[in-house]
Amino acid sequence: MKLAQGFWAPAFSAARCVVPMRGYFEWTGDKTPKTPHFLHGDGLLSAAGLTWSMELPNGEKSRCFVVITREARDASGEVHDRMPAFLTPDTWDAWLTPEKLIGDRKTETLAMLEHTSSDVASTIREHIVDRKVSNSRTVDPTDPTLLEPVA
Repeated sequence: MKLAQGFWAPAFSAARCVVPMRGYFEWTGDKTPKTPHFLHGDGLLSAAGLTWSMELPNGEKSRCFVVITREARDASGEVHDRMPAFLTPDTWDAWLTPEKLIGDRKTETLAMLEHTSSDVASTIREHIVDRKVSNSRTVDPTDPTLLEPVA
């Protein structure tokens, strides 16, 4: 994995979070409509994330996060070239440690992400889902059929 630089470096160093997810969507195909795929494991996945606060134009504060991505492996790599960097439960405490990542600690953390992401990637499966997931303006996020395979 590459070392976080520029805009993300301060958050990577001291503002890490865990992003729980059932899975994630990726699309294939050269033209619209592209084919949506749902990538998932056997249960909840834990993605490595970064978090920060920002001030909105109206003056209110908002908490934001981003999922760290990496080169895709296994089933994820068959659908897209990037995938989330995943954590395993035994690495959550190390990832969430509030101390700044400098020197060897930064190198060790990147190695941990590389290892855990590879472990989780080997468990990821994918299937094609209905194209209705592609339109965030009209899709019902409570619709349980969104994650089901299409025939």
